[in-house]
Amino acid sequence: MENKDYFKIVKERVLNQLNGQEYKLHFKGSEQMKVDQNHFLEVVEIVKDLWNDHQKGKSPAALEIAALCHDMDRIYPKRCVNTKDYPKGQYMFRKGVHVGTTALIFYELNQDLPNELLHDVCFLILRHEVGGDRNSTDKLTTKNDEFSDKYNLNEAADLLWIADKLSFFKSNIFEYKNRGKEKLMKKIEFSLNGLPDYAKKKILNRDYGDELINECILEFLK
Repeated sequence: MENKDYFKIVKERVLNQLNGQEYKLHFKGSEQMKVDQNHFLEVVEIVKDLWNDHQKGKSPAALEIAALCHDMDRIYPKRCVNTKDYPKGQYMFRKGVHVGTTALIFYELNQDLPNELLHDVCFLILRHEVGGDRNSTDKLTTKNDEFSDKYNLNEAADLLWIADKLSFFKSNIFEYKNRGKEKLMKKIEFSLNGLPDYAKKKILNRDYGDELINECILEFLK
């Protein structure tokens, strides 16, 4: 494959699956169908904004693609990791299955991408639930290839993890409000857990135009 807009190529594949009969028939009428496409594209925009705030140059192709595809298993009904299949005490195990399945699906469907890009996206997908390795001194994670400016994979993984959490506060928070205050509060607390102060500030500075949502966020961030 020549040097092309790799993000655009992968995005077309993802949207084709979202608009395909397999996905539509399986998830018809479900809440998942309402949030998937919004979430995927929101995380891309958020991670680009975060990169612009904290790094120099254009955000890496691998990071943008990983942001789009980090929950890719959700759109393949036969391989989707269903949270109901795992006890609450196995949360991290379930997340491990989720990231592993997603990385494998991405790898299988995009083997025409340059190998280095393919492997970097898989690395980021595998780390999107926990962020980068903050203790790593491995210089191999510092990339400088033909399709991206120089960047560090662990730093990129951190931004993807943050963007994924911040996405809840873009649109999904309004759906959670319909589940009642208790569930809304628990999800807000979960989404805020571990976030750096600059990310929390972005949440606090937004007016959600909803009294209950504003009240719940202030309870944690006042």
